[in-house]
Amino acid sequence: MPRGAARRRRRAVPWLYLDRRDPRIRPPAGLLHAAVDGGVCRGRAAFFASCASGVIRRARTSAGSQARRRSQIMCPSISIVIPSFNQGPFIERTLLSILRQQYPGEVEIIVSDGGSTDQTVPILRAYPQVRWWSERDHGIADAINKGLSVARGDIIAIQSSDDYYLPKAFARTIECLHANDHAAIVSGCDVYLQPDGRNFSCSALDEHQVDPRSLMLRRVFPQHCTFFRREVIDRVGLLDTHIAEGAEIDFWYRALHHFSGRFFPWHTAVYQLHPQQRTQTGRRWYESLTGIIEHAENDPELGAIFRMSPDDKFNLYLRWQIQTAALAGRDDDVAALLSIARRDSRVTSETLDALALHGFLPRQRKPRGTGRHPNHTVPAIDWWRKEISGQAAA
Repeated sequence: MPRGAARRRRRAVPWLYLDRRDPRIRPPAGLLHAAVDGGVCRGRAAFFASCASGVIRRARTSAGSQARRRSQIMCPSISIVIPSFNQGPFIERTLLSILRQQYPGEVEIIVSDGGSTDQTVPILRAYPQVRWWSERDHGIADAINKGLSVARGDIIAIQSSDDYYLPKAFARTIECLHANDHAAIVSGCDVYLQPDGRNFSCSALDEHQVDPRSLMLRRVFPQHCTFFRREVIDRVGLLDTHIAEGAEIDFWYRALHHFSGRFFPWHTAVYQLHPQQRTQTGRRWYESLTGIIEHAENDPELGAIFRMSPDDKFNLYLRWQIQTAALAGRDDDVAALLSIARRDSRVTSETLDALALHGFLPRQRKPRGTGRHPNHTVPAIDWWRKEISGQAAA
């Protein structure tokens, strides 16, 4: 169409471009109402489309938020705190056993190193997923507290730098927490790896509720297998740095005055035995443990909740003496202590059963009422070496 014709057509309807407030100018009859009705229809359509779009967006956002909340509930975030000092030969194995868990939730790894002078720091630098520092501290409890103070996970664990997790450790732990809402501290069972790195023995699988007495007399939570909810720290605080040996046991003991604990029947971690290990070289175990108990009993709040009897304290002493001697390979000392245990009327069968459960007594003695648990399998102690789902070895 010629441009002039178009211009003339536009000029033929002056109401389109003249001042509409002029009462002399009126559009053709019926045209204004049609235009208004059409605009209203289009406006209504746009309005309802906008509302529908907003509803859909809100529904999608709500569904996404609910899915995230469900995911956080089913797969809560986990923080692993690892104190370390000159553990270069072992710490990479510990890290790989965490990184290769294939746990769908968030996992935070915190290494609190005490200023190692071996290959520990170069190894830590090779893992950008790990949050770490290397500085002087005031002992292992202080190193752990530094890590706990910055941990963000809903579930927290303290792992030794020379021990490591077995496959599905995180998944089985979270499953136990979901099945036991009342339990704030849960632990699996451990595997003892000899210094040669090949021979190992499995602790007996056991499942029971844990209170302060059973923690000391039946089975102590193995640090490398234990996980706890964040509210435990909120209630009882951090580890006591004044305790030379067993600060983590003091932590569990205080916590169990307020919370329930649970052992679940799966092997979840490997406990490395070697001559330098603290539990083998410590000579102050009994003094530390009695100090833990006395400190709790002298506390007005904790002492009002639970107190150990004198016979219980004697059984505690005997048990830890036998266990420490067995870990150190002092068979003659173990035999002498067992001879005392059989003659002393204060020694309970519960103490002997606890030692047998840990594998510290001869194999012919088994804990009463226990046998091979259906969950017992031969653990894959070298699983951390293998490639999983195409993940490259670090």
